[in-house]
Amino acid sequence: MRSLISSLLALSLLAPNAALAYFPRDVMLPAPVPVAAPVPVSAEIVLPPQLDAIEPVAFVWNGSQTMTRSTFVAAVVRRLYKPSERCFPKLSMSDYSLLARDVPKDASYGIDLCTAMRSGLMKGYSDNTFRPNARVTVAEAAKVLAKAFHLATDPTDPTEPWADPYVEALVQAGALSAHANLKAPITRQDFSAMLWRLRGLQK
Repeated sequence: MRSLISSLLALSLLAPNAALAYFPRDVMLPAPVPVAAPVPVSAEIVLPPQLDAIEPVAFVWNGSQTMTRSTFVAAVVRRLYKPSERCFPKLSMSDYSLLARDVPKDASYGIDLCTAMRSGLMKGYSDNTFRPNARVTVAEAAKVLAKAFHLATDPTDPTEPWADPYVEALVQAGALSAHANLKAPITRQDFSAMLWRLRGLQK
């Protein structure tokens, strides 16, 4: 009996070690739950797919392109006159047709034409038209620029060719070649060169 008790006591003392030996720590304890790294929220804005490229034809500078009267008057007035010096819009934006019967009521160049007419740079024809789509010749451009820069005045001799004083003034100023074709439509490049040289005289 004493030997039985001794045996049981010995087993009770060895039981914890036997349990640990039979159930290792990595099995007895629950496996650690891996903490996943937080996924950063992207702040990138998703943009719609790009459209096919379209050539900006309206903004392509073509120096060889000729100028219409409407384009020419706007180019002159907007480069030489401050906004405060332009024609006071006494005519409402819907009444520019009063300047000439072929000028649209809401013409974008209406206030420019009003300024040019008031300043004596340009005028319409005897039939009360402006002919905004007509091409401007070199002689006509010379007249407007010579008057705008006060280099020449209208001829008083009715027998004198109307363009002579303006052309001569620009030739002397170095803004126009003496061999220029006065009847040819003026190009944007020629107009820009004339205007650049004339503005250089003011500095």
